[in-house]
Amino acid sequence: MQIDGLEPLFSHCPRCGKGKPVIENNHRIYCTSCGFELFHNVAAAVGALVMTQGGLLLIKRAKEPAKGKYALPGGFVDPEESLETALLRECVEEIGWTPEMQDVHYFCSFPNTYRYNGILYHTCDTFFLIDGKSPAVSRLATNETEVSEICTVPLNNVVLESLAFESTRKAVQKLMKTVR
Repeated sequence: MQIDGLEPLFSHCPRCGKGKPVIENNHRIYCTSCGFELFHNVAAAVGALVMTQGGLLLIKRAKEPAKGKYALPGGFVDPEESLETALLRECVEEIGWTPEMQDVHYFCSFPNTYRYNGILYHTCDTFFLIDGKSPAVSRLATNETEVSEICTVPLNNVVLESLAFESTRKAVQKLMKTVR
């Protein structure tokens, strides 16, 4: 079985250099010569569903993948980070705002894929609803390398097809059904 985008990276075993490693079950890579074993497991990511007076807070992506599409503040969880810590860090990095932890509540999660530099990563995207005091968009600061625009859209006016990732579309769709 193949792991999309990994075959060229593993033409030879990274430990012994003998032969081509075997890819099994779409995530296990092993060498029959030396026993080297590597797992290409699911990556964890987070997204912030921030409801403001103007609606759902969205960012426009400034880089690939999905450059120019809308997304939620969020990103990958770093090693030794909790989901909540990653969410707070990503909010600060992308929109210059730190939510109050007591206002952050788990909402849902969905599997997703993320293609980066020719490799397809499988992710589990966890979404948090942020209640309480929401930021005034005019006071937020974008990280221009990641975000080209911050806006709010009334929840019922969000065009799901304009959102960058399938998992985000599913989370926003679930939020639309929950809020009604």
